[in-house]
Amino acid sequence: GKEAMQYLLGRGVTQESIAKWRLGYAPDSALGLCEFLEGKGYSRDEIGRSGMLAYSEGKTYDRFRSRIMFPVTDLHGSVIGFGGRIFTKSGTVAKEGFAKYVNTPNTVLYDKSKVLYGLDKAKMQVLKNDACILVEGYMDCIMASQAGSENVVAISGTALTPWHLKILKRYTENLLLSFDMDIAGDTATRRGIDLALQDGFSLKVITMSEKDPAEVIQENPETWKKFLESAVSILDFYFSTAFSRHDKKSPEGKKAIAKDLLPVIQKIANKIEQAHWIQKLSHEIGVKEEIIQEELKKVKNDSESYGTSQDTTL
Repeated sequence: GKEAMQYLLGRGVTQESIAKWRLGYAPDSALGLCEFLEGKGYSRDEIGRSGMLAYSEGKTYDRFRSRIMFPVTDLHGSVIGFGGRIFTKSGTVAKEGFAKYVNTPNTVLYDKSKVLYGLDKAKMQVLKNDACILVEGYMDCIMASQAGSENVVAISGTALTPWHLKILKRYTENLLLSFDMDIAGDTATRRGIDLALQDGFSLKVITMSEKDPAEVIQENPETWKKFLESAVSILDFYFSTAFSRHDKKSPEGKKAIAKDLLPVIQKIANKIEQAHWIQKLSHEIGVKEEIIQEELKKVKNDSESYGTSQDTTL
């Protein structure tokens, strides 16, 4: 694992963070872990049910091979799953035919739709700051925490779910989002944001260049802090995006802007806040508020298709 260690250090991860996050390396061995665990008295069936084995063409393999390993823990710090980033013996970070990241599949212990990476370490800082920073990847989370943003968690391998929001609401209703978002289209990210708005969360967007948080922090942690300080509300972000894409002076542009923004405005739980954004849209496109209100009524309420009617008992 020395090459993997050097790779992490080269990415800016400190020895302290490697120890804190319990990072490791899974060697390129077909059954190394399986045989080790069998030697400890575990049956192959038990190992398989933990998610640590993969099966192909009637053969059994260790699920994680040639990978830098990220243990995923529950709220109490107990390991319930893993994420593994491909890393070959030669020190390269790519291997033909292998996925860049592999995660533990759903097991009796681990369900990615109900787990937030790093929350066991971040929860007290989330309470203290009354805010939680959400990033996409393991490295983003580790590097942000290392840079002083200890109220950070990652939603690796999925988008925001009703279960994530139920957990987060125990600690804060203020979320800062640092991941790719597209106002257009029915994307999983958009659905997660809509659910958060419906649930009364206050959302801000950390707008950066095309680099991800880990890359920004590796280059200069102070730049990351400046991005945090300049975070804008989700509605401001959506407004600026919509108006940058369409001509607000043309009838077609007004219609397109409204099409982008009305579904978002509809999801705002607080009616006073919602009225503010209706007024702003009315002013920006030069259309009476009454007309905006009429169009808002036509927007389909698709909360059930987003899963809010599901049982979110934990």
